Amino acid sequence: MVQRSMNRNQLHDQNLKLVLQQIFNNHPTSRIEISHQLNLNKSTVSSLYNTLMADGYLTELGLGDASTAGGRKPTLVAINQDYGYTLTFDLGYRHLHALATNLNGHLWKYDRIDTKGQTIHDMIDQINHYISDLQAEDTTSHGLLGICFSIHGIVYQNRVQTSPFIDMDGVDLEQVFTEAYQVPVVLENEANLSAIYERDFNGARNLNSTVTISIHRGIGAGVILHRDLFRGEHGDAGEIGQTILSVNLDQNGQRHPVRAEDIGSEDAIIRQVEEKKGSDNLDRAAIVALYQEHDADLAVILQRATIAISSLIYNTMRTLDPDAFFLNSPLIEALPDLLTQIRSGYQELAHNDVTIDLTTNARLATVLGGCSLITHRVLGLTGYELRFERPTDQEA
Repeated sequence: MVQRSMNRNQLHDQNLKLVLQQIFNNHPTSRIEISHQLNLNKSTVSSLYNTLMADGYLTELGLGDASTAGGRKPTLVAINQDYGYTLTFDLGYRHLHALATNLNGHLWKYDRIDTKGQTIHDMIDQINHYISDLQAEDTTSHGLLGICFSIHGIVYQNRVQTSPFIDMDGVDLEQVFTEAYQVPVVLENEANLSAIYERDFNGARNLNSTVTISIHRGIGAGVILHRDLFRGEHGDAGEIGQTILSVNLDQNGQRHPVRAEDIGSEDAIIRQVEEKKGSDNLDRAAIVALYQEHDADLAVILQRATIAISSLIYNTMRTLDPDAFFLNSPLIEALPDLLTQIRSGYQELAHNDVTIDLTTNARLATVLGGCSLITHRVLGLTGYELRFERPTDQEA
């Protein structure tokens, strides 16, 4: 393979991105610290710094402490949060989750909007109203910079391929919102965004490969391999809820595959309880209440579910061999004993100590993952590692 050196413009562009990355990941920092970290001479860093400052990406915070050797105090710098903001929308079955974040990744505004029974066209109207309200409040210099959509389905080449819970009715979200707002628009699978959240906001920062399993109406996985999101060749990677755990034969010899999400998803658990109790319209809160009452029927259903999930983790472990697993599941978060059962079930199968933890801040995981994805795009740093600060409980 022939190695070609970069020309002057390419080298300048790369160094500019590296300086911007350093400032994003280490704010506040200084030109002298950037010079040390990147092993670039001071004049080169100052030139790049001045370019970013002129473009409005940076803000100076005042003087820091002088080094132990003395000399002038350095000027501290950070990403300019007043430059503009990004938006992420999670198109859930019952709710539209909306997150606005400043350019430095700090949370500005979060809202959950009821959309049960609405069409995709109704949701688009809701989103446009929401953006209009934000624009009326906005005081940044550049306003809306980009939009990310979290999709509960398969996304390929920025298009929704399948959406089992919302009929997209042929709507091209990228085209609709690019034309309306003239900003980058990115679509991504919600489980993939949960995995990005773990990598960029949480403890997975120091892990090379992780799998985040999202357990909601169905089961999906976001796969990080060697710090990069793995989507597969057609966007289907991570559809582990479709994994066949067993095959039942009926009296006519017809095969009926039993998939993991038929047993272990939150909707599957609710459906099984409804069938057992002869009820309908149960929700997560009802399941939690039954659990607290030590309901025997629920105990059997949950045992089957935890076995299915631990088996799924085992199969995925044997296939991908990640450093850790994270479970994004509001039901398991509400019933932490289920996590203990899943870990125990996995141990019986694998006899090893791979980490299996809950996703923290699960309510915001997908939209914060979207914040990372669209911030990378807006800053021109796709493929560069950016570290974000997890919101505090008060912010969330």
